[in-house]
Amino acid sequence: MVTDNTVEITPVEPEPKKWLALREDLGLYSGPRTADGTPTWTLHDPATHRYFRLGWLEFECLQRWSLCDAESIVMAIKHDTPLNADITDIDALSEFLNLHQLTKPQGAATSALLARIRKAAQPNVWTWLLHNYLFLRIPLLRPDSALKKALPWVSLTFNRQFILLLLVLASLAIYLVAEQWTQFSHSFSNIFTPEGMLMTALMLSLSKVIHELGHAFTAKHFGCRVPTMGIAFMMGAPMLWTDVTDAWRLPNRLQRLSIDAAGMIAELTLAVFATLLWMVLPDGAVRSGIYLLASTAWILTLVVNLNPFMRFDGYYLLSDYLDIANLQDRSFALARWRLRESLFDFQLPIPEVFSKHRHRFLIAYAYGVWIYRLILFAGIAWLVYHFFFKALGLFLFAVEVGWFIVRPIMKEMAIWRKIIALQNKPIRPRLTWLIPVLTLALLFVPWHTHLLLSGLLSAKTEFTLYTPQSAKVQRVLVKEGETVQANQVLIELTSPDLDFKIATAEHQLAELKQQLAAQSVDVALAQHSPMDVEALQSTLAELVGLRAAQEKLTLRATFAGQLRDLSDVLQQGEWLAKDEPLGIVESPHATVVAYAEEAELTRLQLNAQGRFYPEGGDVAPFPVQVMTIDHIGTRQLTVPELSSTYGGEIAVREDEQHHLIPEQGIYRILLQADDSTFMQPITIRGRLSLDTPAESLIKRLSRSALAVLIRESSW
Repeated sequence: MVTDNTVEITPVEPEPKKWLALREDLGLYSGPRTADGTPTWTLHDPATHRYFRLGWLEFECLQRWSLCDAESIVMAIKHDTPLNADITDIDALSEFLNLHQLTKPQGAATSALLARIRKAAQPNVWTWLLHNYLFLRIPLLRPDSALKKALPWVSLTFNRQFILLLLVLASLAIYLVAEQWTQFSHSFSNIFTPEGMLMTALMLSLSKVIHELGHAFTAKHFGCRVPTMGIAFMMGAPMLWTDVTDAWRLPNRLQRLSIDAAGMIAELTLAVFATLLWMVLPDGAVRSGIYLLASTAWILTLVVNLNPFMRFDGYYLLSDYLDIANLQDRSFALARWRLRESLFDFQLPIPEVFSKHRHRFLIAYAYGVWIYRLILFAGIAWLVYHFFFKALGLFLFAVEVGWFIVRPIMKEMAIWRKIIALQNKPIRPRLTWLIPVLTLALLFVPWHTHLLLSGLLSAKTEFTLYTPQSAKVQRVLVKEGETVQANQVLIELTSPDLDFKIATAEHQLAELKQQLAAQSVDVALAQHSPMDVEALQSTLAELVGLRAAQEKLTLRATFAGQLRDLSDVLQQGEWLAKDEPLGIVESPHATVVAYAEEAELTRLQLNAQGRFYPEGGDVAPFPVQVMTIDHIGTRQLTVPELSSTYGGEIAVREDEQHHLIPEQGIYRILLQADDSTFMQPITIRGRLSLDTPAESLIKRLSRSALAVLIRESSW
C-alpha cells in the first residue's frame, strides 16, 4: 500500500510595496541652470534646514508623485516631456527620499529604518569629543526679525552709488598710505601696552562682527531667512558664524556670490574708513587700535577668507562661481576615481561627467585640498600637543595624526583591496606604479650624503679665555704670540677651596663605603642602610660636579691659532677673579661657525669636508673642513646673525637679560676654510654643505622624531 504524502503548495504573491508619501512641509524652488543650460530645482527640508539640488528628471517625477505608481509616473513623463525615464529612476529617487527622511513614516518597518538612520548619524562619545574639542559651534541669537527691522537702515549700501563712493574712498586711502608709508608700516608703538592690547581686542572683535553682519544683511536683502548667529571655537580660538544656508534656494548665481563675498566687502569697507580715520587721529591707544584694524583687515580678510581649501568664504565663492554644489565631496569622488583608474585600471564608471577643462580642474582642486589638509592636520596635531600637558598632548597628537591622516589612507587602501578581490582579471603593472615605487625609494634608499646647515664666515675667529671661578695661577705654559694647537693646554689654575671640597667629599665617600661594608656583618647598623645609600649617591654626584669644575681650571685652546693679548697678571701664585679675561686665541684662517641639531650629530665627523656658499654671490663658494664639534648643547646663542631675530634659521627667544636662548637643542661646529684669502675683516652668512655617510630619508626622519619625542617627553 502506497501513501501519497505530496503536499500541494500554493504560490503566495509578494505583498505590494507601499508607496512613499512626501511630507507636506517640503519646499520646491527653481534653481540655477547648469553649464549646458539644463534647468535645476532646489528641494528644501525645513525640519533639518537642508537643501537638495534636483535635476530635470527628478523634478518631473516629484510633480507626478501623487500618481502613487511608478509605471504611471514613467508613462506620464514620456508622454509630457522629451525625457526618457524608467522604473529604476523612480526606485532610485524613492530610496533617496527615504534615506534623507523626506517621506512620511509608514508602518513599523519604516520607523525602524528611520531609527537606524538616526542612530547611524549620531556619533559615539569618543568621535563627538574628537571633533568638538577642535571645532565647537554654539548658537546664540535668532536674528531674523531684528535684521528685517534694521534692513531699511542699511539698504543704502546695496546700490551702485555706494559702491562708487567706496571705490573712491579706497583709492584715496591707498594714495594717502603710500604718501606716509614709512609711518604707517612702523605704527606699533602703543599696541603692546595694556590699553593698546585692550583696544586691539575691541577692534578685532568689531571687525568680525561687521563681517558676519555683512553676510546676514545681504542674505536678508535677497529675501533669505537668517535663523541663527553664534560663536564657534576652533582650537579654543573664538570666531563668529552666521547661518545663511537659505541662500541655496536663490536661483540667481550673482546673488549667492554677493552673499558669499558680503563679509569680506563689509570688513574691507571698515578697513577703508579706519585707514582714513588713522590719518587724522592723534597718537595714542585709539590710533594704534584703528591702525591694527586698518592694516590687518586688508590682509587677513583676503588671505584667510579667500582660502578655497577650507570651508570659509573663499570655498563658497568658488563653489557658487563654478555652480557646483558640494564642491569638495564631488571633486573628492572624482579624484579618488581617477587615482584608482590610474593605479589599477578598474574600469569603473565615472562618478560624474564634466567638461574636459572642468574635469581637470576638479581633480587638481581635490589633490590641492588633500595636500593642504595633510599640512593643516599635522600642524593642528603639533598645536594640540603644545596646548595640553605632555602625556595628554602626546596622546592627542597621536589621535590627530591617526584619525585625520592615517585613517583616511587606510580606508582608501581597504577599498582598493575589496575592488581587487572582485576583479575577474589579474592586476597588471602600470606605468603609474613608478610614482609610489620612486617615493618608497626616495624614503628608504640611502642617498642623502650631505648635511645642510646655516653658517657664519669670519675671516679671523677669536676665542677669549676667562677664569671659570676665583682661582690661583699654577702654571702658564704659553707665551704671547705663540702658535697653539687645538685642545692644547694653555694655562693651569688651582683653587685651594675647591681642592678642600674635593678632599672632604672623597673622605666622606670613603667613610660611607666603609659603613655600608660593615652593615653586612653588624645587624644593628643595617637599619641605617637606606639613608646611607642615599647619602652615598648624593656624595658621588657632588664629587662628580666638583671634579668637573676642577677640570675647567685647565684652560685649553678650542682650535688651532695664535695667542695674543695675554694678561699681565698671569704670574705663578697670583690670584684671579671670576670671569677675568686672560687672553685671546685667534685663528689665522677663515673660520665658519655653524650649529647642528642633536639628531644630526651622529652624522658629523671631525675633519669632514664640505663647501660654504656665501649669501649675496659676492664671494665664491669655497671648501671647508670640520675642526671641532661641541658635545654639550648651546644654552645661549652668541652668534646673533644666525638667530631668527636677525633673519637667521635658528629659532630663538629672548630672556629678561636679552640673551638669545635656542628653542631646541643645538651644538656648535667650527670649520676651517682651506682658502686663506680672507685675511681682511669680513663676516658673511651663508649655507654650509657637509659630506656625511649615506643615509635614507626615513631613517633621518625617524631619528629626528625620536629625538623630539624623548626631549619633549622629558625622558
